[in-house]
Amino acid sequence: MLKTHLEFDSTTKAMAARKRNYFFFVSLLIALLVAGIYSTPTFAQEKLSVDAKNSQVTFAGEHVGMAFSGVFNKWNAELILPPETSPKIIATFDVSSAKTGDSTYDSTLPEGDWFDVENHPEGVFESSQIVAKGDDYEVTGALTLRGISQPVSFLLKNNSATLTASFSIDRLAYKIGMDSDPDAEWVSKAIKMTLTLRKENKKGI
Repeated sequence: MLKTHLEFDSTTKAMAARKRNYFFFVSLLIALLVAGIYSTPTFAQEKLSVDAKNSQVTFAGEHVGMAFSGVFNKWNAELILPPETSPKIIATFDVSSAKTGDSTYDSTLPEGDWFDVENHPEGVFESSQIVAKGDDYEVTGALTLRGISQPVSFLLKNNSATLTASFSIDRLAYKIGMDSDPDAEWVSKAIKMTLTLRKENKKGI
């Protein structure tokens, strides 16, 4: 009789332990599901269409030791960023829209020795690789100006309302000002490009 009672007690405890384990795993599963629903992924998917209406592409350098800067007033870009399996950035800009606010510069830039707008009215950037780095993106691609393509890489910083980046290009590598200033005595060889892209034009995410 005592043996039967002990066996029954042992069975009851085992069943209770299994029941506790069952409820523990069910609770854990529910908690994980809820966390998955409400948590924000580390890499938020971004699909953007941007242009000069709400974003900005600027350039800056030096002329005879004095800083100058300008902006492209006509351009557009399509961005598909990680975690998309085929991330891509393609940007096209109207080179003739480059303006500095200085009439001398603005009349010179379109000329054949500089942007050569008549023969090369468009500039293009096309990415070859985009890799997520934390919340940001490491971008590699080619920038084409005057029909010449050169490799470019930059960190596209993912801010709350904007994507931003800056990098420098060698104007002489694109033969910009090669005839009038081949040794960069007057105009700096390095031209800094700065991108400020607003996220308000997100596409079907």
